[in-house]
Amino acid sequence: MTDRRAIVLVVCASCREPAHVGVDTFPISAHLIASSCEMPYTYSTTEVVLGKGGVDDAPANGLLAALPGASRERLLANTQLVSLTVKDVLYHPGDSITAVYFPLTCVISMMTEMKNGATIEIATVGNEGVHEIASYLGIDEAVALGITQVSGEARRMSVEDFKQAAKSDELFDTILRRYTHALLMQIARSGGCNSLHSVEERYTRWLLMMHDRTNVDVFAFTQEFLSRMLGVSRARVNIVTKALEKAGRIKNSRNQITVLDWKGLEASSCDCYRFIKQEFARVLV
Repeated sequence: MTDRRAIVLVVCASCREPAHVGVDTFPISAHLIASSCEMPYTYSTTEVVLGKGGVDDAPANGLLAALPGASRERLLANTQLVSLTVKDVLYHPGDSITAVYFPLTCVISMMTEMKNGATIEIATVGNEGVHEIASYLGIDEAVALGITQVSGEARRMSVEDFKQAAKSDELFDTILRRYTHALLMQIARSGGCNSLHSVEERYTRWLLMMHDRTNVDVFAFTQEFLSRMLGVSRARVNIVTKALEKAGRIKNSRNQITVLDWKGLEASSCDCYRFIKQEFARVLV
């Protein structure tokens, strides 16, 4: 695959503070950015269309990679390669679903948002899946906040083309049905995990899931961002971060977490991480 280099500038829509400036190579395993600004989810959507069609990046997404070459080529002919940045909001609850996203190097979070502004993540969609699978089931409105958690690239496809592809390709339809099961399982398991397991277990599960989808060791997230993902206070995130750092699991610096011991981190996690990972592997073969 040919690398493409681009200058990236991301600016907060509220304070106009630069969140990231640099030269990046695409595709990459992950491009993680965060700003020191504490304003939640006020970044403007900066989705950039990089190209239409093409098959070079297909293996980067598990669902697309599962299709035979000819089927994948037909499907990708109706997609656009887009670049998403951290905190890009793809859908608010109630928005009409007009397109689906197959993450390649980005990660998308599905979040529940309460009237008082409290949020918590209910599912993560990375290179193993597709965002807004609800449209496959005939649902035309988003029920969760869809926000880019890790910046990178995705394949975007209109809902009309997505439904037609599922209707005309039996294998693709089977893949989507199995993925729907896996995602529902993740949502159900996350609900139990968020209620029954400690913040440390949930924190480590979240980092492990990010690693599976990005294959990197360094994550640039603010504590405000983490607190909203986990549905806990910043103070609690700070306590857990310090405990994991003291145990030698991670190294924490300003807006950046470096994982030093993945095996130790998995030992600190609840069994939800392993259950979700194994079930995805079992049904998406």
